[in-house]
Amino acid sequence: MNSKAMILALVVTSFSLPAAGLQAQPLPENFAGCQGGCDAGDRNLDAESEDLARGTRYYNRGLKKLERREFTKAAKNFQKAVDTIPTNAAYNYMAGSSFYFAGDHEAAKIYLTKALAAEGDEAIEPGQREIAEGILRKIAQE
Repeated sequence: MNSKAMILALVVTSFSLPAAGLQAQPLPENFAGCQGGCDAGDRNLDAESEDLARGTRYYNRGLKKLERREFTKAAKNFQKAVDTIPTNAAYNYMAGSSFYFAGDHEAAKIYLTKALAAEGDEAIEPGQREIAEGILRKIAQE
């Protein structure tokens, strides 16, 4: 298995395992409090909640594209997720990894660097950090 294929396998494994904060978020329409039938007028979501719902939709779409190995489409969806919540390290990690496999190494470098900059509770998982650092090393060697 060549090194690019090995990295791909690690990236796929890193996002397919449920990690804290990376599980699909329920959209407001599916929230347990609305299962009895919410009136749309009762849902006053603030901008942050709306961004989270929008970012989650793009993130989940990106995962579907990755399952089909459509890296450019996946990267664009993850990029849209980052556009909604720029500080989300997981969104940046997935955008960077996808751009790398789509062949856009400059974009990959930008997103992976942002993902690695996050600290504390917002940081990416240690395995993802290792993969991101490995991808950045490969890009630097080109």
